[in-house]
Amino acid sequence: MLCACSLLFVSVAIGLVLLPRTAPCAEPADAAIIARSHTRQSGAEPIRIAVALPLSGPRRALGAAVRERLDRLVADIEAHGGRAGRPIDLEIHDDACSREAAAELAHRLIATQPLPVLVIGHPCGVAAITAAPIYQQAGILFIAAGTRHPKLTEERAGPLVLRAAGRDDRQGMEAGLRLRGLAGESGATIIVHDRTVMARTLATAARTALATANAPAPIELQMVAGEADYSRIVTAIAAANPAAVLFLGFPAEAAILLRQLRQAGIGTPVLTNDAMATREFVDHAGDLLSSHVEVMLPVSIDPTGHAEAETADGLAASDAAAALTLWTAAVAATGSDEPARIAEHLRTGPQGPYGITFDQKGDAQMPSYASFRYIGGAWQQAGGSVDARNPPAAHTTGAAH
Repeated sequence: MLCACSLLFVSVAIGLVLLPRTAPCAEPADAAIIARSHTRQSGAEPIRIAVALPLSGPRRALGAAVRERLDRLVADIEAHGGRAGRPIDLEIHDDACSREAAAELAHRLIATQPLPVLVIGHPCGVAAITAAPIYQQAGILFIAAGTRHPKLTEERAGPLVLRAAGRDDRQGMEAGLRLRGLAGESGATIIVHDRTVMARTLATAARTALATANAPAPIELQMVAGEADYSRIVTAIAAANPAAVLFLGFPAEAAILLRQLRQAGIGTPVLTNDAMATREFVDHAGDLLSSHVEVMLPVSIDPTGHAEAETADGLAASDAAAALTLWTAAVAATGSDEPARIAEHLRTGPQGPYGITFDQKGDAQMPSYASFRYIGGAWQQAGGSVDARNPPAAHTTGAAH
């Protein structure tokens, strides 16, 4: 008989079969959830993997989305037969999206035997940053999925910490590269911002990206937020005749400026930051959104799911599925599940699934953002993906979240 909080296991790509766990229960019932069950098909020692998610508290919908995506991934792998091999023990645990719960969970995981060879998840920044050094010290590979806060890898706990997600501080850099793509190799560009700290930080990163790409230096125009007329900015843009404009600010000002530009007959493509992906901007801009307006939005490291913008929960779910796929491919390639060997393979080996590799800091070398256009009531990818294989140095902003 299984006790009330026993976990059931799911199989994944290295031919991993399903079996019930019969170890004594050592954690509260809400700390883990039942995934799937199956009869044991192998006498081999199972590989233990833990997935840490917010299953309680205000971010529990995030945890549910990740769990659902992993269930679908496993079902797809099973449908294709998998391969005979070691069974895998995939456990789903609650970190409540908090420092305290994440630390308690991490210490509980490293106190059990056998140790998990991999922990995936902790999509909330505070949880991932708290738990990472605990896993590193215990010799457990930690692939943070959905965690976009820069501090995780800027202050990396060690080589066993990897990030299967983009970084929030790369929006400005990638917006600059997209701006150059819209303008062409030698086209003039203008950056308009509202002088807030957020906008100035993004503008600085965009200018740095343009300079690194040997693009012409952009003209910079500053506006005052809250005004109802930006004809001065419109006149300056008309005089410069740029090939593309980057607006950094908030929806109300963006909608006013866009309307005045189009009324003045200026059809220049306008790229904006992610603050414009709101109902407020859509309602205020209306039909003007069809006049080549793009918004930078965060994307998963899985490039197959970028056609339509994902919610924050959807991004974390896609990143978690990519993390599990990358790990199973690395195990198949190396013939080992030893954490240090897998981490080194993911960083220095051949490109994994989706063409993903990891850099010296442990970040996935994939775009963190892409540009989207509002089409048919949804944000659809505009194309022209940013090359993030060797991005300029990122500018750290924000707090753990």
